[in-house]
Amino acid sequence: MNKVLFLLLFVANSTLALENSFGTHGYLRIQTSLQDQKENICFKAPGANTKYRLGNECETWGELSLFQDIKLDNGVVIHNEFMPVFSAPNNKTIDYFRTDQLYSEVFNLFENSVSFWVGRRWHQRFDSHITDYFFFAMSGDGFGMNKLDLGEVKLSYSFMFNNIDPATIPEGEDTLFTSHDLRLLKEFERGELTLFLNYMQLDGQNFHSGEKINAVDGYAIGLMYKDTQIFKDLLGLEGANIAGLFYGEGLARGLGTYTPYLQEPFVEDMINKGNAIEDSKAYRFINYNDFQSTDWGVMSNIVYEYKDDASFSNTKQTWFSIGARPYWFFHKNVRALVEVGYDKVKNEKYNLLKTGTALEFALDKGIWKRPVLRLFYTHASWSENAKALIGTDYYADKTSGSNLGVQLEYWW
Repeated sequence: MNKVLFLLLFVANSTLALENSFGTHGYLRIQTSLQDQKENICFKAPGANTKYRLGNECETWGELSLFQDIKLDNGVVIHNEFMPVFSAPNNKTIDYFRTDQLYSEVFNLFENSVSFWVGRRWHQRFDSHITDYFFFAMSGDGFGMNKLDLGEVKLSYSFMFNNIDPATIPEGEDTLFTSHDLRLLKEFERGELTLFLNYMQLDGQNFHSGEKINAVDGYAIGLMYKDTQIFKDLLGLEGANIAGLFYGEGLARGLGTYTPYLQEPFVEDMINKGNAIEDSKAYRFINYNDFQSTDWGVMSNIVYEYKDDASFSNTKQTWFSIGARPYWFFHKNVRALVEVGYDKVKNEKYNLLKTGTALEFALDKGIWKRPVLRLFYTHASWSENAKALIGTDYYADKTSGSNLGVQLEYWW
């Protein structure tokens, strides 16, 4: 489908285009420990979705987006984008990992602000940066529209799908996994409010091998509020606060954190567990902040999540996470920061406290300014029952650990 689309766009570009521009954007993170035996050590609580990431990454990660913008003589703009992802464990040769984006989006077809897209893409993702928690990660193959202006609100919709071929089925048969994502955006003078609705369905399938998957579905609903004025009103600082509350059942118990993309292991589990997932449910509250002045800044994060997946994965737990990362800009190009994060997985009684400090070298002031080169020290301590579950085999018989190293982070 994408090959045909790109061919048509090339023809349009050759015959109708007034302007044709190319560019790149992306992300790169590289970390190395000053102690060889600790290269791939990072500290994350068992059962937690994320970890506090300053000086606490286990892999090199790179995303390189190549894009083309075609402006036609009727004012229509066509945006084409291709983004491969590269990854490897720390201090290993970085290699191609997968293609996360390959899509086209068309703007200005109508006077309305709406755009239309098709292909594989990230669709309106949101994350809490200090933990890299993408609580909205609706990504994958499909089509949709963005921000159709209905007057009081703007409507976005995406349909994503995957024909999944379980590795445990020898005949190479597949089953269809689909997702419908609906967002209603209300913009205010001080921010925006988003209503999120999601419906997912997995088709039933009787395989020739005698195995089968029962048809199941699920839904999720959420409300997210972004306030860009609160810290200006309270402290005279630039920044934003984002808060979200989500609930989901059945197949959509991920509450916006996954789509049919990359769900082969899940479908293989479905072969053995039937429709037990219909009893699953979850809810989540998240709040995160970033604000700054010319001298200092802060990022913070709070997550409370309950997940009842007992009938499907034998998991029933509550995860609580809280943390902050303050910055001090004592020079235009040099700053000091500290990160403290605590995770508690209540039902298993796992606890982890991670602290870290870093000296950063940057081209300018600001918590979002990149590239930065960090010299970091990280320390973590965890509960006795989490022995051998945190920090790789190096810390298998311990309840605390540390790491000292250098990290480069760059986006453009």
